[in-house]
Amino acid sequence: MKTVQITDVEFDFEDGFHTLSEEAQEKVYDDIVGNIFEIDCDPEEEGFDEFEYLICEEITSETGWMVKQFQYIMIETKA
Repeated sequence: MKTVQITDVEFDFEDGFHTLSEEAQEKVYDDIVGNIFEIDCDPEEEGFDEFEYLICEEITSETGWMVKQFQYIMIETKA
């Protein structure tokens, strides 16, 4: 299990069904940036594509919005 902290994210707020105000979009952004997620995947064994896909899924699950792109840092944890 790896731990990551989200440092930046861009959402797709144009889903065709809802329109969020600029203020609401900023709240979604602020609610995610800085969050720490534990990802049940070892990127060295399963590959970084799968690892980053799972990070994206965590963010989408947390917010309900699709992610266009994101940045993160890996956090070292003691076993």
